[in-house]
Amino acid sequence: MKAFILENLSTIVIGAVVLGIIALALVRTILNIRKGGSACGCGCDKCPSRGE
Repeated sequence: MKAFILENLSTIVIGAVVLGIIALALVRTILNIRKGGSACGCGCDKCPSRGE
């Protein structure tokens, strides 16, 4: 098991960094929605996808 981890350490580290970035983006989106903002981070005044 230790040999496997050492052989694939760079892949594990890069995967952890990518997973962390995805988690931060998801948390930021959820917090924006809970504050009443939009999920995309911009206003919905002139958005064609706002559902009207």
